[in-house]
Amino acid sequence: MTYTIRRKLFAFAIAAVCAVSTPVKAQDTALRGPVILTISGDVDAASRGPVNEDYDKFFVFNEVEFQSAAQFDFAALQTLDTVKVSTDFPMGGDRHEFEGPTLKSVLDAAGIHATDASIVTMRALDGYAIEVSYGELINAGAIVAYRRDGAFFAIGDFGPTMIIFPRSDRADLADMNDDWWIWSIYHINVE
Repeated sequence: MTYTIRRKLFAFAIAAVCAVSTPVKAQDTALRGPVILTISGDVDAASRGPVNEDYDKFFVFNEVEFQSAAQFDFAALQTLDTVKVSTDFPMGGDRHEFEGPTLKSVLDAAGIHATDASIVTMRALDGYAIEVSYGELINAGAIVAYRRDGAFFAIGDFGPTMIIFPRSDRADLADMNDDWWIWSIYHINVE
């Protein structure tokens, strides 16, 4: 696949995720803005049904499948307990203040049933994905950041959300590299 075609496919994918992905349903009425984060797996607080090939082009393009999921917009994420962390990113770089709820509070709000051994897959807009155990992420204090230095993340920088860790505040994380610091997250699955 040529570079130009890949860029066009990526641009299409970004446009698709920014657009309304599914018809509005009764369970979606609490959302006040565009969906920026979808959580799937064993969810109790589902606000949408399965991936629809006709509407969910971005999920289909990235081969994401689920039967139900919880959706969050910025306002929904802001209703969760918010934490602020001042830490370096990239590692050894400048310190920035990141803000957002803990990953645990987001997954709890989605009604996720997880054990320490459950696998959390986080997917970024560019197709990058990581798989880490729930226990490792929660023990490391993972935060779903939506602001850096007071400004909301945007598509094109690190947005819509980014997983960060309190590396500067915890001696056990001081040597943590940036492998788990995934940005432009749009989907998290827990199995």
